[in-house]
Amino acid sequence: MAQLMPRAAALALLLPLGCLWPAAAGAAAPPAQFPLDAAVRRTLAQSPAVQMREAEIDRREGVREQASGEFDWRTTASTLRIKDRTPSIDPLGRDTVTAGDTTTYSVGVTRKLRSGVILQPSTQVAMVDGNSPPSPALGSSQLSLQIVVPLLRGLGTDSTGAAEAAARGDVEVARLLYRHALAEQAFATVQAYWTARAAQAAIAVRRDEESRAQRLHDGIKVLVDTRIFAPNLLLQSEANLRQKSIGTQSAELTALEAIFTLGRIMGLPPAEMARAAAPDEPLPGEIATPAAVQDAALRGRWIERALRQRADFQAVRQSEVPLRVLARQAEKDLKPRLDLSVRGGYEGLNRGHSLLEPLSQRLTGANGEVGVVLDWPGANTYQRGLLRSRRAAQRQAELTTAQSQSDIAAEVCTALAEVRLRAETMANARATAEIARKAVDQEQRRLQTGEATVLDVINLENLLSSARLSEIDAQAGYAIAVARLRHAIGEIFLADQADRSFPLADLTQLPADEK
Repeated sequence: MAQLMPRAAALALLLPLGCLWPAAAGAAAPPAQFPLDAAVRRTLAQSPAVQMREAEIDRREGVREQASGEFDWRTTASTLRIKDRTPSIDPLGRDTVTAGDTTTYSVGVTRKLRSGVILQPSTQVAMVDGNSPPSPALGSSQLSLQIVVPLLRGLGTDSTGAAEAAARGDVEVARLLYRHALAEQAFATVQAYWTARAAQAAIAVRRDEESRAQRLHDGIKVLVDTRIFAPNLLLQSEANLRQKSIGTQSAELTALEAIFTLGRIMGLPPAEMARAAAPDEPLPGEIATPAAVQDAALRGRWIERALRQRADFQAVRQSEVPLRVLARQAEKDLKPRLDLSVRGGYEGLNRGHSLLEPLSQRLTGANGEVGVVLDWPGANTYQRGLLRSRRAAQRQAELTTAQSQSDIAAEVCTALAEVRLRAETMANARATAEIARKAVDQEQRRLQTGEATVLDVINLENLLSSARLSEIDAQAGYAIAVARLRHAIGEIFLADQADRSFPLADLTQLPADEK
């Protein structure tokens, strides 16, 4: 009886092991210091990937302004002073010099309309004085308006205004791609956030199992020292303890890598990267998957919703517009150029040295001039090649749109299936972890009665750790799947705002079903 007492007391050292479980999943968690919403907003505010897309909008706006510059009013002005000395022979055979000084200035404006018509009002004044043989100083003027009308190539907005219209379309494409870049970065942040959060939770599991292994080792050491257990059991428990310590260190490294990956996606500057915060928003708990997500018959409705809302699909479809405009321009420009030029105006004359009076004195007219200019490139090889390439680009854009529809449909179907399966996996993982806890408790009691071995306990402890880690992975996987579904149907944001401010949706909740 006296020998049984020390054995019973020593075995009692193993009793607390079954009580070292973490807090229940339903326990209240402290408020998150670095929630998911804050991480996503930080990404959208400073991510270089987003800023590059925003800069692309400005670049394409600049291209549009360049194209519009073709239709600006342009002013030209010039002044010229000519001193002319020409030798000649008079009727008596004597050498003479005919001299004259001419001062000329001109001012004109030019405007090309989007229809292709060119307007060119202008005025020119010439003052001749210092004549030899002497003669009165005279000033002549010419006021005119020239209109050039393209009759074939270059006529109409489809030809002349095509570059500007295509540039406007490119700006709209850039805006849509900017919105898609925001959604892409938001989803990438969500994915990295929950991955880092799962890595943090895995550290807690690893530390807990290391603590349990330490307690098991301490208890077995007492039992070995009292010669109740054989010494080889101490080696087993020590190896188990060291293995658990290695697992903890590996988990800490994985968590650090995940945190820095999140910081990189968020675009943290180098000074902040070293002290990047760890995510601490709780992983999903109890969940309920709506019937609309589980019903395969409703997938078509989700696909239509995605095609209606996805900014990248809208951008692909919108990219067809400028290509269509440019192809139509190349087709019209196959024609030769035939321009009608019409000029009308007045001429004036004044005696004296004034440079302004010729514009109002002795005006005659109206004078007119009509002409036609033909430019026919013959085989027109360049224009035919341009048309061919632009039609091919248009066809490529149309095929890209068709392929994007298939890609998005597959992405939506996969995301719906993933949400459903992740929810089932999460429930199974939670049940597995609970069963493993009970199994370890029972094996601990069997060890105390001598019915189980230390190796049996270690094996079940490993099973429990694996189950708890699987539960964490399942929780993070479900949270990512929810965000992936929102990304797949284009509902990372609540609405598209004209001022480029996009209010975030709740990325931890499934999108509502559209009735």
